[in-house]
Formats: sequence, C-alpha cells, structure tokens
Amino acid sequence: MTRGIVIAAPYSGSGKTTVTLSLMRALSRQFRVVPFKIGPDYIDPSYHQAAAKNEPHNLDLYLLGEENLKKMFFQSVRKDEIAIVEGVMGLFDGLGTESWASTAHVAKILKLPVILVVDVRSMSTSAAALVHGFQTYDPELQMVGVICNLTSSKTHYNHVKESIERDCNLPVIGHLPFKKFLDLPERQLGLIPAWHITDIDKWLDHCADFLLKNVNLNQIIDLMKPLEKVDINSSLQVKLPPSETIRIGIANDGAFHFYYSDGLEAFRSAGAELVFFSPLNDKFLPEGLDGIILGGGFPEKFALKLSYNQSMRKSIRSAIENGLPTYAECGGMMYLTQEIENYTHRFYPMVGIFPVKAIMGKRLQHFGYVEAKVTRNNILAPDGVVLHGHEFHYSELVGSQLNSSYQVKKPTGGKTWESGFVYKNCLASYVHLHFYAYPELISSFLNHCRQWRKNHSYIIS
Repeated sequence: MTRGIVIAAPYSGSGKTTVTLSLMRALSRQFRVVPFKIGPDYIDPSYHQAAAKNEPHNLDLYLLGEENLKKMFFQSVRKDEIAIVEGVMGLFDGLGTESWASTAHVAKILKLPVILVVDVRSMSTSAAALVHGFQTYDPELQMVGVICNLTSSKTHYNHVKESIERDCNLPVIGHLPFKKFLDLPERQLGLIPAWHITDIDKWLDHCADFLLKNVNLNQIIDLMKPLEKVDINSSLQVKLPPSETIRIGIANDGAFHFYYSDGLEAFRSAGAELVFFSPLNDKFLPEGLDGIILGGGFPEKFALKLSYNQSMRKSIRSAIENGLPTYAECGGMMYLTQEIENYTHRFYPMVGIFPVKAIMGKRLQHFGYVEAKVTRNNILAPDGVVLHGHEFHYSELVGSQLNSSYQVKKPTGGKTWESGFVYKNCLASYVHLHFYAYPELISSFLNHCRQWRKNHSYIIS
C-alpha cells in the first residue's frame, strides 16, 4: 500500500530534519522511500537522497503552483512506496500572514497526515499547551502524532508524554534524548551539503539506530494514510519540442549543484540529453554540446580551484562568445563575472563574460520568494512573461551596468531591482527557477539550442 506522512515542527530548529533523516534511513531498510522537501531548499534534499537512497523532490507551492505540485507528488510515488515529506520552518509559516504555501497548506492540498516534532527542552506540561495550540489552530489539518525532541531524561519524557496524550488526545510516538552526534553541521549559508560530509552513510545509520531505540516505527507506519489521489488539471500540459536529442552540459560538482531533480527530468522529457561536467576538475567542456546550464552553489568556496582551471574558463568563454545558449543561476552567474572576491577579500579571476565583480558580503542581499517580470526577450522567455522564483545570496555584482531582462520584486510588492543579465545567447540571474513549472521555458531554451546547432559547428578550444 502506498502511504505518506509529513514531518513538521512548531518552528525552525526543533529537530524535524534530524527526525526526518533518521526516519527515512530506518524505513528504507524495509521499504522504498520517496523523499520530499516543502519549500525551495536545495541542501536538505541532498541529505534526503543520502538517507532514502532515492531521488529527492521539492514541493514548493509558490514556485510550482497547486496543480504542478500535485502532479509532481503523485507522479513521483509509485505502488507500495512510502512518501516522507519534510516541512519548512514552522508548521503554519508561509508567504504573508495567512499560512499560504506553508507546510500545513501543502499537507492539506495533498491530504497527508502530520507528525509534529516538538523541542521539549525546559518544558513539561507546557509542551501540551504548545501542541494543543498547533492541533486546534486549523481544524482541517490532520495532526496524528507527536515526537518529542531533546528530552533530558526518561522521567522528563514520561511527564511530557503524559501531559500531551491526556490534554491533546494525540499519541506521543517516541522521543530523541539529547545526543551531540545528532547535530547537523552548519555554515554561513546553512547546512553543509551531504556530499561534502565524510562517512555520511555511517552517520545516517547511527541516527536511524538511535531513532529505532526511542521511537515506535510501527506506530508511525500505522499513522500514515494511504495516498488519496486528487484531480489534476491536464490542461497544464504544454506541447514540448520533438524528441530529437539536444545535448545540454550541466555543471555539477562541489561548486555547482543547486538543481531541482524534477526540473532536470523535465529537460530529459523534452528531448534533452544531459551531459554532466565539472568546472572544478574537467579541463574542457564536453564535446558536441548544444547548450550549457550553470546552476547555483558555492563558487566562492572553491574560487581558487575554479580560477586555476584556466582551460575550462577559456572553454566556457569561447563557447558563449560563439553564441552557445547558456543559462546561469546565482553561483553559476558569479562564475561568469570577471572575478570573485571571497570573505577574506581576495580576488580570483573567473570566466569574464560579464564586466563586473561578484563581491561576497556578510549580510544577505536578497532572500526569499521573488517575482521576475521579463522586460526583454531572452533565451527562456519573451517580454511580458512573469516568473516565480527565489533568491538567497550574500554576494552582489559591482562594476559596469549590465543589459538586464528581468525586473524583480517581492511577491508582496515594494522596491524593484534588475536581473536576468544578457550577453549574446547567455542569460544569467540571481533568480532560481523551478523548471518543472515552466515547460514553455524549457521549450524556448531547447529551440535556441536547436537553432544554434543548425547554424554553428562548435569546436572545443
């Protein structure tokens, strides 16, 4: 039977990621687990993939829209699989003050039950009051159980469990006593991606074993609800290009790895062959490419190595100068500047397509959801199209005025700023997009790639 459940919390830092990863790894020993993350986060899904040993998926209502979100979810989970969905921030925290796009909102759209992870440090009966508030705030939400995190002793846990079960009539499924080894490593931009951590499998197995000692796994399975499919509007289908193969180079290494798996799969479905390469380690672009995508990541952390790889920088610059369709997001855009200044104020030469420097700062320049209106035709979209995306970056571009094709603002309004910088057939922006929601953008990009292939013979140099 195909089942699913959402792991949520009252606020960020309550322990929902630790519980989610431990649960995914424990369940993956018996079932095929399909991992999901609510929100635009790239880092948590890297841990999900390691824990579940399965492709992760992002469920973001703002980036996808409701119909695409439902379609993605139900297409991703097959018979006899278990869907584990990790929430974002606090259970009811969304866009604005009405809980829109929150964990609770997505759980209701997908008709999934919710387990609440509660940090019970320095609490006893007060934990019941907290749970009761979350339980009754939205009567339409199916809250089915509680896991207590950071208990100080068995006696402490028993007091909390008794209070919650008595006053909220909810089962307390178990607890995670405080253990230092459960802490996830962090840095300035949040958690370190899973692939940068040595012995990640050993750590995940340790977490799963610890969870199994303290949490009733069979009870969690029993609380999972069989997935109830919902109607999906088929009118969202967009006719994509013919199935001829278009070769797209995808930068993928420690410096560039922020991609939504469903977005890449949408490129494949549209007829693209994805060819992964490493700007850090490869000397040249792969042969025979019809386009390039440079995703986000942490180029500032690898600036020295990226700079030393002069042959790759030259290869990419030559391709863009020759008109090869190229799309770059955030870190990928930083790589295309003249140079990057890191946190120690050292400058490192980059590809040099855009006559600006990417300067790392100590404060976030832009953070959160954005709306980008296309103000100039580019390789993705024509003038007038409005795109939903998000930004999260500490860097800013300093230097010459660039040719922009986006006017960007917060969804709630306020000031606007320029992005979507254009040079020949290259489009670069701080705005992250979820391509699963925009088959028409994929179609446009592949059409540009197809046209370029007809008109050029690209030789790696």
